[in-house]
Parts: sequence; C-alpha cells; structure tokens
Amino acid sequence: MDQREREYELQRLEIVLQQIRMKLREGNEQYRGARGELQEALAEYWDNSKMDYWGLSQLTTAINRQRSLTMASYVRRRQFQKMQSSPYFGRIDFQERSEEVFLDPEAVYIGIGTLTETNTGKYLVYDWRSPIAGMFYDYEKGPAGYDCPAGRISGEIMLKRQYKISDGRMEYMFDADLKIDDEMLQEILGKSTDDKMRTIVTTIQREQNRAIRDERHHILLVQGTAGSGKTSIALHRAAYLLYRDRESITSRNILVLSPNQIFSDYISNVLPELGEENVLQTTFQDYVTNNKARIPGKVEDWNTQIEYLLKGCGDQAYATRMAGIHYKLTGFITVIENYIGFLENDLIRNYGDIRFQGRMVFPQEDWETLFFENLRYLPVLERLKQIRQRIQVNLRPLIHELRQEKEKVIAATGEEVNEKTIKALARLATRQELDGLLADVDQMTLLDPFLLYRRLFENRDLWERLAQGTKVPREWAAICKQTLSRFNDGIIPYEDSLALLYLQGSLAGFPVRNDIRHVIIDEAQDYTPFQFKILGRLFPRCSWTILRDPDQTVLLHIPVAGTDEVINSLEQPLSKADAGDTCDDKTGPNSLVIQLTRSYRSTREIQVFCRALLLDPAPVASIRRSGIRPQLIPVKHSGSIADDDYTAAITLGIEELVHEGWRSIGVICKTASEAAVAYKAFKNRVAINLITWEMGEFERGTIVVPAYLAKGLEFDAVLVYDASARIYHREVERSLLYIACTRALHRLKLYYRHELSPFVAKIDEALYTISISS
Repeated sequence: MDQREREYELQRLEIVLQQIRMKLREGNEQYRGARGELQEALAEYWDNSKMDYWGLSQLTTAINRQRSLTMASYVRRRQFQKMQSSPYFGRIDFQERSEEVFLDPEAVYIGIGTLTETNTGKYLVYDWRSPIAGMFYDYEKGPAGYDCPAGRISGEIMLKRQYKISDGRMEYMFDADLKIDDEMLQEILGKSTDDKMRTIVTTIQREQNRAIRDERHHILLVQGTAGSGKTSIALHRAAYLLYRDRESITSRNILVLSPNQIFSDYISNVLPELGEENVLQTTFQDYVTNNKARIPGKVEDWNTQIEYLLKGCGDQAYATRMAGIHYKLTGFITVIENYIGFLENDLIRNYGDIRFQGRMVFPQEDWETLFFENLRYLPVLERLKQIRQRIQVNLRPLIHELRQEKEKVIAATGEEVNEKTIKALARLATRQELDGLLADVDQMTLLDPFLLYRRLFENRDLWERLAQGTKVPREWAAICKQTLSRFNDGIIPYEDSLALLYLQGSLAGFPVRNDIRHVIIDEAQDYTPFQFKILGRLFPRCSWTILRDPDQTVLLHIPVAGTDEVINSLEQPLSKADAGDTCDDKTGPNSLVIQLTRSYRSTREIQVFCRALLLDPAPVASIRRSGIRPQLIPVKHSGSIADDDYTAAITLGIEELVHEGWRSIGVICKTASEAAVAYKAFKNRVAINLITWEMGEFERGTIVVPAYLAKGLEFDAVLVYDASARIYHREVERSLLYIACTRALHRLKLYYRHELSPFVAKIDEALYTISISS
C-alpha cells in the first residue's frame, strides 16, 4: 500500500463520516418526532379511558404501531452513533464473473451497519451480515463467491484490507492475504477484558462464520473447547437472523437460555453493540420456578442440588440419591413415557358405564368416543375435565327428579311446612345420596400430576408394568423410600422436578410459545434429556442453536443428553421437499453439528496446561499468543480453611495482579460455601465482590465465584482458591478444576495446602512454575 493509496483511504473515511453525521442529524429528528407522536397517542389514550371498545381498539393499534416506529428510529440512530466512531473495519475488492467475463472490481467496505450515499443510493458501507460481506470472513485473495436471492455469485477477491478506526480516526490499516488472524486478533486478545462480553464482529473466523450464517438446518449444534467463541457465535447468529429475517421477526422472537442470570447480564452488551435490541433472556430454572405452582412443596433448584452433590459426603443416603439421580435421568424417561402412554391410551378403557339407581348416566362407549375422538386435540386432563362437565350435564335431570321426590317425602311427613326449608332439606338429601357417585366421577376425571408421579414410588405393580425393558437399579427400594420421605417433608428434589414437570406438561398441556422462532441454549452440556424434551414441547415452531463443551460438564457422574437425544427431542419433521441435501457432518437432513477446534481465550501456556488436566483431551489449535506459564503456589498454613497465612498469600497475589494492570480478576472456588468463606476472609483486605446464584448482575473488578457459576465468564487473571487434593480428588471434580482454570486469559495462579490435587500433580512440570509463598 503506497502513500497515494493511504491518502485515498483517509479522504474516503472523511466522506463516509460526513454522510454518517448527516444521517445522524436526520435520525435524531426522526426519533424526536416519533417519540413526540407516541407521547401524544399515549396521552390521548389516558384522556379517553371511557371511549367505546372499537375506538380504544383502534387507538391501541395506533399506539403499538407508533411504539414500533419509535423503537426502529431509536435503534437506527444508535447504530449511526456507533458507526460515527468506527464506520467500517474491513474491505474486499471483488471482481464478479458473469458468463466467463470479469466485471470491474467493486470495493466492498464492511461495518456493523449499512450506509448508503444520500443522493445516489450507492453503498458506502455494507452490513457485516449481508451476503457479499460474508466473503470477508470466508475467503483469502483469489477465487470466491457468495449466495444471494439471485443465486450464486462467483468471482475473485483482488484485495483484502483491514482497518482500526476509533473515534473517527484511522489508527492503522493493512492488507491481509489471510483474514483476521494476526495483527488485529492479537491486539484484541491481548487486551485486558471488559466487564461484559464484547462483540467479535471484526475478528470472526471462517469456522465461526459458517455457524453464524447457517440457514439450512433446523438445529445447529456447536461444540467447542473453552474459549472457542461458542457464545459469541450464538449472539452474532442472533444478530444475523434479525438482519436476514427482519421483515418477519424481531428481538422478541428470539430467546437465549443462559445457565444463570449472572451470565445473562455478562452477555447483555453484545447485541446492542451490533445495533440490535437485546433478545429475550431467561434460564431453565426460571421455567421451573414459573411452573411449579401445581406442585405441592418446595422445589429444589439446580444450585442446591449441585452444592449437595459436591460435598460428596459418602454416606448411604448420598449413595442412594446418586443412584436415584442416575436412574431418574436415564431409564426413568422410558417409565414416564410409558406412564403417559398408559394414561392417554389405556386408562379410560377400564372405565365402565356410569349408572344411578339403575338409570344410565354415561355409557362406556361415550368415554371412548369423547376421549379418543371428539376431544383428541386437547391434553389428557382437559379432556377429562370436559367429560366431567358432560357427566354433570347428564346428571341434571336425574338430580332434578330426585329432589322433587325428596321434597314430596319430606312434605308427606308433616314435620316441615316451610317451603324453603323443605327444598333445602331435599337438596341436602339428594347430595348425600349422590356423594358416592360424584366421588367416583371425581376419582376418574380429576387427576393430580403430582399424585400420579408419587404413585410410581408407592405402587409396586404399576411400577413393574411401566418399567419393563429398563435397567432398574438394585437400590430401587431405597430410592423409593428416600423419594417418598422427601415428598413427605414437603421437598421435591431437582431431579424429580424435571420428570414431574414433563409429566405435568404432557397431561395438562405445556405453556407453548409459538411466538418464539429461534432459541439459543448456552452451556447445554449440563442439560438432561428431560430438559430437552420439555423445551421441544415449549417451543414447537422454532429453530435452535445449541452450544456445548463436554469437557465443561459440571458433574461428570450426572447423566446429560447426548447429541442424538438433543436432536430427537427438538427436531421437527420435514417433508422431502424441505429437507434438502445431506452433507457429511450432519446428524440428519435437518440438523448440523459443527466442531470448533481452536481456542482464542487464553495464552498458549495456559491453554496447554488446561488441556493437560483432562483425561483424554482432543487436539485443539491455539492462537500464537504467548505469556507466562501458570504458577503453582504452595502455602504453609495453621490448619483453618481461612487461616491468616493462606488468606495473606492470596491477597498478595491479587495485589500483584492489580499492580500489573489487570482489571478483571477471578478468585474461583469449588463450591458456593467455599466461596462464602473465602469472601469473608478477603473482604476487609482487598476490594472484592462475591458472586452468588441469586445475583442478577455481573460484578466487575475482583470477584469470588464458585466454579460452576464461572462457566462462560472470563477474567484477565484467575486465582484457584484451593487446588489441593482435599478439594479436587474425585474424578467427578476434574471438570470443575478445568472450568476454573480455563477462565483465565493472561494469568493463572493455583494456590494449595498440603498435597496438590492429583489432576495437577500428574501434569508435566515443564508446563508450570512453582512459586513458594513467603
């Protein structure tokens, strides 16, 4: 790139900035006008509260339309504000080939949004999500192409250039034969992390772009190692879908299922940085909480279950519960499906005629006609409710006749002469005579999902019928006793809540959300088969992006859903015409599994150390970013878990990292209880915050957090609070230590007392340094 070319780029940048400033002025005026009209419409609504129904309906429609216009103008204005600082970050010169003839090259500048010249409509900047911009991420110089509504466009990339523009100033630019792999990526990854996740739009890699832009598959399952960009891919995919389908969906039609509310807050800046509204965010625990009203007792949450299991007490009650959890998340699914099938297909076949005093009230054939034919479209419990109402209607003339008979009998005795009293006594006598029949009808038509579920642990004959073909644990009798004991104490264990909610939803109907068109599930490696079955029923009309890393499964001894189970639970049937062609790495014509094998988070030294913690690590490529090796720091102590020597050593480590300039520091513990102890020890020594399950916001600076809540987060520096064998020695705890260590971008310190964890002790000594604490 010569001086003349540099001067051209600087002049063009100024022209683009002038256009942005003009668009921003127009945008500000449009936003003020739209907001003013919305305020007027709202004022009219409140001033005319006595307006007739049709008038209010029209006014409400107008308000909603104006609200949408106001939001659209706000979003567009916000995007121009961001583009004013950095209007574009890349350029390709693409020479299209048309019927074997090359057309003149077009300079395609790429940024976070579209910008056109006001008078001519010429594209000055293309949105990074546009089809033509996809070549910037997918191709080097040479033959290239992209798909668009008109078909496949082929040609050649003649030039590829990257820019760093901040506050409207060109900081640097360079031509790149390879895309975003060295200078820009190294600079971004080498920085101190922010308090929230950042956009990666300027550094999207080829394999990431493939996942972001996939349009052919109903289910996209992205598997990747820690730091491979899974969450960033999903959020950029959401932005891509909002751009591609902008005529049919909005941010209210996309849902992100995060592992916890802290993580939801951590990722909340990405979409706004890309010029989009934040999509809906929730957790699976929120679903459990919002749908437990019909479940008697207190429902244990995932966090409480994890804390119990991590204590690993080793007594008989613990062993029994572990056996129960394992079965309730595996073979128990077949039992519940068989139970649902029995209730849907066989239960009412055992119901006979309903008669009263020899007269037919409800014949057996009506049971089957209504349940299996007329009301088939309804959930089981609703069908039974409708049948119960039908029976009550059929009973009315009989009840009327019986009351009249009772009135005559009471009047004939001569003991009562008051007409109202006679009628009241007749109603009471009629009710008493019908009590048995009405109780039988209630028993047949009023089914309680919890009582049905409880019956599985009480009724041996029912259980044996439903459990045929499953591998029942030898501890089943003890599991039943323990489960019923918890129920009697008013507690529904977390593992039971999943099966119970699935049973309840299957019988009573799930709160279906047809408005949700795409769901993103993050940290899906910890989801059980029941959870995916529930989600498949909750969101029947949506496509899916599933993110997971099996190496980061919180508890390796808890059964989780495999790839086939995920796809089978979520996949919607397609016609042959819709299925399209298959390709080698698809699980099916409607699903695609993408494996990410490159990590961008940690330095090479930290990444190699972390992979060595695993039993059978898959090969992972790393970026060329070096740093210091992880440090192991043994500390002499006086015996207490929070003794002064140990606390002082870690405090010193924190202070050293702060002095080095690292802004985000994570002190990662195994459990929440250990984190609480650590926080109490540190809070009067250094500025530090405690992250708990109940929190809804991610705190910046130095924090203490349990490992399972740290998933998806990243820190400039990580201090593993206690890497001793006493804390991490069971095989099921290996992944927790791995999760803790892989949160580090630049620095990793592991403190321990007495004996070092065997997972670390077996690592090649060349992969770390030992620093003796003074």
